[in-house]
Amino acid sequence: MSFGKMNVDWMQRTNWDTIRNFRIERADKMMHQYGIGTLMIFGWDNRRYLSSMFSHPYEKHLPHRHVVVKLRDAGFPYCDADHMLKEWCPWLKDRLVSDDVISNPIVYHMYAKDVAEQRWDKTVQQTKALMKKHKVADLPVGIDWSGPYLVQALQRAGIKVVDGNACMMEARMIKHDEEIEVMRQAATCNEAGYGAVFNQFKVGMREIDVQGIMYKAMLEAGAEYAEGWCIGSGPRPHSLSMNWSDRIVRPGDFLGIEACHVTFCGYKVCYDRTFVVGRPGNEVQKAEYAAAVQVQYAFQKNLKPGITTTELNNKRPFVKDFLPEKYKKLAKGGSFDMGQGVQHGMGMGWGGAPEMDSKEVVLEKNMIFAAHTQGYLEGIPNTGISIENTYRITDTSWENFNMWPYEELMQLGP
Repeated sequence: MSFGKMNVDWMQRTNWDTIRNFRIERADKMMHQYGIGTLMIFGWDNRRYLSSMFSHPYEKHLPHRHVVVKLRDAGFPYCDADHMLKEWCPWLKDRLVSDDVISNPIVYHMYAKDVAEQRWDKTVQQTKALMKKHKVADLPVGIDWSGPYLVQALQRAGIKVVDGNACMMEARMIKHDEEIEVMRQAATCNEAGYGAVFNQFKVGMREIDVQGIMYKAMLEAGAEYAEGWCIGSGPRPHSLSMNWSDRIVRPGDFLGIEACHVTFCGYKVCYDRTFVVGRPGNEVQKAEYAAAVQVQYAFQKNLKPGITTTELNNKRPFVKDFLPEKYKKLAKGGSFDMGQGVQHGMGMGWGGAPEMDSKEVVLEKNMIFAAHTQGYLEGIPNTGISIENTYRITDTSWENFNMWPYEELMQLGP
């Protein structure tokens, strides 16, 4: 990373036109590969990937409206118009359309059945007109996720409906070098948060106080939002709590922090760290932490271009193998039972491809893996732990986006 987040006149920084065009090229390539002529997209991250429009994040949790209709080899998608977007988004010229071109019934509204069918039939007829215009009328329509009314309307119109998820996941799977740079910038937002916690934390603060310190620093560093939080301490180990509370953090506690998917310009990384509070870790904490670190090291040894996700999964390291014998049977939760834990792609969205336990993929340069080690020792207090890094495949090896130290157990608070 050779520059900051702000654009300047004296240095070429992030080239967003390059990123936008690359994403459209990737989508077209995968639409050909999957035999899809049209994508009707509801997923919030998929919509942003294709259109570069940023809307309220609450739509991540609702099948709000499809907004984006991507026709194969037709450039940017058709999107619903907004009175300001034409000024903000010149790349969407001639693609910002009114309800007369593409109407957007809201999936979760409580329409009467006949009204819902009428509205979705209208949308499908409008989409058919666009499909005919762009010469893909005889090809299937892919949908990432929606309600049944759209699927039924497409089928009534004689259109074959297929899964659009795999197509979009594979489009997003390989990143442009410009996207990689933005992901490095996303990681700096997390690091600003960890730095603030490290400097401001005091024994006796609550988990939610830690959350407040970290969130403020991340927003000041340019983050758009965080999708969620996992802050666990003491008897609330990270791998069990998966949330946060008003519990007071006490000396000797492990404190696990995950600001889930902190986003910068649409891109995010997974980034977990665990600290010991107020005093050095005890024997079991040090042993457990060291085992989690060794799992990251073992995973790194296998991570390289040319290996398949199946081979990587078969070589999955197990935390139990790195624990002292007396603790092996106590290892529970997360990766202590299943090995390395969660491995999946990252970028403009969480949980993307490649994945270790789904479709086999040969790893290539600029694929991304988030590798999560978490768990606890049953019956032993203050042993819940989480370490997660986000790795990029390079020409010959890997790069870790996450620069906050994890190799040694770090102490918080005097």
